[in-house]
Amino acid sequence: MLSLPINDQLKNLLSWQQSVFCMALSEHTKLHFHLFCEAIENEAGTKINNEIDKFNQLFWEKMTVKGVKVNLTIQQEHFDEIIPDSRKHDFYGVYPAIDHCVILSCAFNSFLIKSNDEALNASQTSFSTIASFIELQSGDELDDEMLQEQALFIEQLEFQTELLKMLDNERSPELIKSIQHFVQAHGVTNLGIALSE
Repeated sequence: MLSLPINDQLKNLLSWQQSVFCMALSEHTKLHFHLFCEAIENEAGTKINNEIDKFNQLFWEKMTVKGVKVNLTIQQEHFDEIIPDSRKHDFYGVYPAIDHCVILSCAFNSFLIKSNDEALNASQTSFSTIASFIELQSGDELDDEMLQEQALFIEQLEFQTELLKMLDNERSPELIKSIQHFVQAHGVTNLGIALSE
């Protein structure tokens, strides 16, 4: 596990904060799943592309719309069916797509099992995606200290730190919507890929 200055904060988040943090990182990385679906160019790709948007939207609605009922256990079963299998795809894009699914799985877990580790797991997964990407580009394996000097790492740490600052407020639908808008307005994924308009 990467030793980061935000780790202790992530471990101490309240249950709702865990969920929103995971949802924010899922929103931040879902473009990677969309790009994977575009790359496989088939009917299944279109279907699962739509499904991933549905899951993300359900979480935001659950947290912001009073009285909305979502059977997350059934939704998680559907979600598990669309997680890509890296053994069936021989291109890099499958790995950031799988990492997105890991983060989305953390969101599911934050609701279903009330674990205190999900925000930290989502955070570490996001940094792991960056590490794999940098090592692929450089052709070298970098140690933790070298990785944390990389621009994408620094930018992601700043992004997650800002999320934590926003979460350090009283819970309200308006706050959660503002966090969703903050992520969408950020403009790029954790790999620096520009978000579609």
